[in-house]
Amino acid sequence: MTRPSPSGTPGAATDRAVKAARALPTADQILRAPKVLLHDHLDGGLRPATVAELARDAGYTGLPESDPEKLGIWFREAADSGSLERYLETFAHTTAVMQSRDALFRVASECAQDLAADGVVYAEVRYAPEQHLEGGLGLEEVVEAVNDGFREGERLAAAEGRRIKVGALLTAMRHAARSLEIATLANAYRDRGVVGFDIAGAEAGFPPTRHLE
Repeated sequence: MTRPSPSGTPGAATDRAVKAARALPTADQILRAPKVLLHDHLDGGLRPATVAELARDAGYTGLPESDPEKLGIWFREAADSGSLERYLETFAHTTAVMQSRDALFRVASECAQDLAADGVVYAEVRYAPEQHLEGGLGLEEVVEAVNDGFREGERLAAAEGRRIKVGALLTAMRHAARSLEIATLANAYRDRGVVGFDIAGAEAGFPPTRHLE
């Protein structure tokens, strides 16, 4: 028969470590645990395959890689590089392929589905409507496309047994100084999927006083 290890001995420390390890949640438990996400970027979480497909559809030739797998590696390396310049370059590519209603709808729908698959039950996802006008859309059309995509993503997730609610945070870019316009837009859609407003972008050279109105 093995005697219990006296407290304070190496054996006791090992026993405590084993018990602590057993108490830790498994990866599957973490995945299934309901979560709330209050800060996520719509243009920062696209599936690499979606970026590649949307680029082909839009005729965008600026991607660093056309193969989805290689593109995914490029995005991860740029995001983890420690370089703000490389990190911001990733957003230049994603916003470039999000300039049509269909593209915005798809990205928003997949966003909701992917978050639900990670166990998120409530999310607030931010984006700047003014960055999605190059294809001829108006600000209201951008918001409605994204909202419709979120609702579709919620529906598809629910069909697979995953419940999620996604709200939009409308962002005004500091350098553009359209904060009053975007805040008014957020207010207009406050009961139709938009849950907040904020300001983002480079702070140097763009002080808060530009947004006093």
